[in-house]
Amino acid sequence: MDELKKHLATKVIGQRVEYHERIPSTTAAGKELCASCDVADLHGTVILAEEQTGGTGRLGRAWVSPPGGIWFTVILAPKIPVDRIFMVTMAGSLAVARAIRKEYDLGALIKWPNDILLGDRKVGGLLLEVSSTGPRVNACFLGIGIDANVPLSALSPELRQTVTSLSAELGRDVAREPFLAGVLWELEIRLNLLEAGEYETVAREWRSLSSTLGRRVRITTLSRSFEGEAVDIDEFGALIVRKDSGAVERVIAGDCTHL
Repeated sequence: MDELKKHLATKVIGQRVEYHERIPSTTAAGKELCASCDVADLHGTVILAEEQTGGTGRLGRAWVSPPGGIWFTVILAPKIPVDRIFMVTMAGSLAVARAIRKEYDLGALIKWPNDILLGDRKVGGLLLEVSSTGPRVNACFLGIGIDANVPLSALSPELRQTVTSLSAELGRDVAREPFLAGVLWELEIRLNLLEAGEYETVAREWRSLSSTLGRRVRITTLSRSFEGEAVDIDEFGALIVRKDSGAVERVIAGDCTHL
C-alpha cells in the first residue's frame, strides 16, 4: 500500500485504505466497518482486496475476482440527493474509463448502466449499494472491479467470449498501484462536481464516452423485456429508449444488451 500512497493525489478518496489479501467481498467488509464506526468518518475509505471469493454483481450475479485484478469498494457519505444517487455510478464509470484512456491510450467506453468496455468486451464493472433515510443518503458503497492483470486463461470459456483485461489488450502486465491512484483521482474530481450540483457536467461527459447511446438495445427488467434505440440519459442518469412504436421509455434499472 506504500506504493499506492506514493502515487495518490486525492484529498479524501483513498487516504484511508483497508487492504486484504483474500476476502469474500470488499463491499461486505465496508458494511461491517460502517456498523462499528460513524460513516461520515469513513467517507472516502477504500476497501481493497487481491482476491474476492464471494463478490457479487448486479442482480446477485457472481463477480469473478481472481488475483491480478483491482477489486475495491469506496465508502461514501456524499452530500447528494437520493434521487441523484445513480450519478455516483456514473462518476465511477467515468473515473475508470478516463484513467484507462489517460494511462494506456485505450479507447475505453461506458455501457449503461455500469460496464466499462474495450471494443465489445468488458474490462471493468461497478455496483452501487445505498443506505438512505427518506431523501437523505446515509452511506454508499461503490464497488469497482477492473480486470487489470487477469490472464484470460483464468476465466471460464463463457467469460472469455465477453471479457478482456488490460494486460491482454496491451500484451504486458500493468502497474496496478499508480493506475488505481489515477482512478481514485478521477473519481474524486467527479464526486466533487456532483456535490457542487454540477449534474449536467457529469452527464455531458458520460454521454461523450457512452457506447450505448445511439445503439439499438434490448432492456430486460424483473418484469418485462423490450427493444428500441437508446437515445439519451436524463438528468438523473436514467436511460431513455425510443421503442419501435415511437413510445419513449425511461429506464431506471435493468439489463441493457447491445443489439
